[in-house]
Parts: sequence; C-alpha cells; structure tokens
Amino acid sequence: MVGESNYTECMVKRKGSTADSVKKGLMLFFIAAVAIFALVTTGLVQILGFVLLVVTFVLVANQWPKFKAEYEYIFVDGQIDFDVVYSGSTRKHLKRIDLEKTDVVAPVGDAALDGYKHLELKAADYTSREEGKKVYAIFTKGEKGPEKILFEPDENFLQFMKKKSPRKVIL
Repeated sequence: MVGESNYTECMVKRKGSTADSVKKGLMLFFIAAVAIFALVTTGLVQILGFVLLVVTFVLVANQWPKFKAEYEYIFVDGQIDFDVVYSGSTRKHLKRIDLEKTDVVAPVGDAALDGYKHLELKAADYTSREEGKKVYAIFTKGEKGPEKILFEPDENFLQFMKKKSPRKVIL
C-alpha cells in the first residue's frame, strides 16, 4: 500500500557472561605481568619488555569494547539485518536474511520447531542472554546450508514479520 511503512528496528543489549569476566581478568593480569617483567629486567630485555607492554596494551584496548555489545535487528520489506554495536560506537554487520528463504520463525520450544531438532545446527545467538526473555528461532536456507538464528524481537517487530509472511511467523 502507498504510504505504508515497511521498516522497523529493535535493539537488544547483550548481558555479559562469566566467560567475558574471566577474559577481562586475564587481560588485566597479563598487562600487569608484562609491566612487572618490563620493570624488573634491565638492558635490552627491558626494552623488549616495554615494547611487549605497548603491544599488549594496544591489543587489549582493541578487544575491550567488544565486551559491551548491543544487537540491532532491522526489518525492511521482508529482509532482516542483524548488526552488533560495540560500546555504542562501532557497528558490525553480522547477517542478512530474507523471509522468502525462511522456513519458520517461532518461539524457542514451540511445537512448530519440532521438525528441526534433528538438524543439530549451531545457532547464531543474537540474544541478550538474560533469563526469562522470549527468544525466537529462525530456520533459514543459508549460503552453506540450513542455518538457525536466535533473537529477541519486540512485539512491533514480530507484527511486521507476521504481516510480510503470515504462514512462516508463529507468534
């Protein structure tokens, strides 16, 4: 219809995991260990220690923003883009799917997904990782075969998807 919008988006903030906390701790420990090494050595080894400290600091500074992430789902006329935004500043495109190539979109645990259990696919997890949130699964035909995507759309996002593909989207 003319004048009708076919665009919506949804943001989901990812909760940090225990593994993320361990990684942060290991990074800080490694920086401290390299700094101590650089301070207690002398001569050429000390210079190499300081070079290693700078390299380590740059690597950690590059990885640190990835611990604070938000997933953004964008629906535009039958296509869904999945992006991740790190620390509110860096955006990375993860995946684009077309509802035409999708088999089913349903809540995890729904009977509509029972026919896909045998596939045992590794899911692309674009969820907040929080308990109690309603997670949906998308089974789609990817470039390398079937794919499973987990995400947490809001009600508006689901309505746009349902309007575009009423038989494939289970609310």
